[in-house]
Amino acid sequence: MPPDCVLALLGHGARDPAWAEVLLAVRAKIRARDPACRVELAFLVHLPPALEDLLADLRAEGGVTHVLILPMFIAAGGHLKDDLPARIARLRTQFPQIHIELAAAIGLSDTVQEAMSEAALRAFKTYS
Repeated sequence: MPPDCVLALLGHGARDPAWAEVLLAVRAKIRARDPACRVELAFLVHLPPALEDLLADLRAEGGVTHVLILPMFIAAGGHLKDDLPARIARLRTQFPQIHIELAAAIGLSDTVQEAMSEAALRAFKTYS
């Protein structure tokens, strides 16, 4: 991934900051697997940074021209179908110098669905 590109993992967020630990771990794993990939976190609610704040920081530092927002959601519910597209449209207007793309929810990926099914089977086999 070129240095002017950023992968933004988008979580829902929660009032308890410990909720973000899984996404922090995912970010660390991505960085370990590909140090050239710049990956950041953003949240819809409750936890910083909000998407707007992340993009403002990226604009201020300069050099970032592309951001891929990857929703770390199992499925595409109301936030992803209704709220987020309108928010992305506003962000594209607010940050015209950054090309902003919105990926599908990570849970829609076959790879993630396979990993979830494997984890579910392991949990069941451990239980039974």
